[in-house]
Amino acid sequence: MLPDLNLPEFITNLPSDNREVFFRPFLVKEEKILLMALEGKDSQEIQNSVMKIMTNCVKMDHQELEELPYFDIEHLFLQLRSKSVDNNVNLRVNHLNATECDHVNDVSINLDDVRVNIPEESSNIVMLTDDVGVTLKYPSLRVASQLDELDQSDIEKLFTFLATCITNIFDKDNVYEDTTTEEKIDWIGSTNKSQFDKIMKFFAEMPTVEYTIQYTCEACGKDDSVNLRGLTSFFS
Repeated sequence: MLPDLNLPEFITNLPSDNREVFFRPFLVKEEKILLMALEGKDSQEIQNSVMKIMTNCVKMDHQELEELPYFDIEHLFLQLRSKSVDNNVNLRVNHLNATECDHVNDVSINLDDVRVNIPEESSNIVMLTDDVGVTLKYPSLRVASQLDELDQSDIEKLFTFLATCITNIFDKDNVYEDTTTEEKIDWIGSTNKSQFDKIMKFFAEMPTVEYTIQYTCEACGKDDSVNLRGLTSFFS
C-alpha cells in the first residue's frame, strides 16, 4: 500500500458570524475539476464544482455549507485557493478609459489581503411602515446564482427569489414565520414601489469579496485602478 500524504489543516473565520471553520487544501484532482469548469464558463458547472470542493475540504456538514451566505462561500474559496495553490493571483487588466492607452498590464494580488465588504451599519431587518417589517437573509450560493440571471421584468422569478430570502414578516403584535412561499410571494406583490425598493436595496448592497488594485501602466506611466468584486473577477 502506498503511503498516505498528510495534509495540513487551516482555520479561518466566517465573515457573516465570525465562526471558526477548519479546512484542508484541495487536491490536484479537485483543482482539475475547477479548472475545467472555469474553462467552460458555465455558471452552473462552476457552482457545482465549487460546492463539491467545499464539501471535500471544509469540515462542515454539506447541508450547512449549502445554507451559508454566498459571501461566506466566496471567502472560504479564496482561502482554499490561497492555501492550496498560491496566495498570489496574476491578472491582466486594462485601463478604465482605454481610448488613450489600450495597453494590458500584468498585475498580482495577494488573496490574503482580500476582504468581504460588510457595512458596519448593515441590518437584515427592513421596516416598510412604522409597524410592519421583514427579516431577510442573504442568499446561499445556489440562490445567489439565480440573482445574476434575474431580469426584474420577470416578476414571477424575482418574487420567488425574494420569498426564498424572507425569514419572517412582522408587525407590532405578531411575527409571521410559518408562511408558505406562495403566501410570501403574494405579500411581496402587495408592497408599493417605495417599500419594494427598500427590500431590493438589501440585495443590491449585499456583501461580497472586493479588492481595488492600484497600478502604474507599464506603457504610458499613468496611475490607474481596477475594482474586483465577486469571486469570478479574481480569476478572470
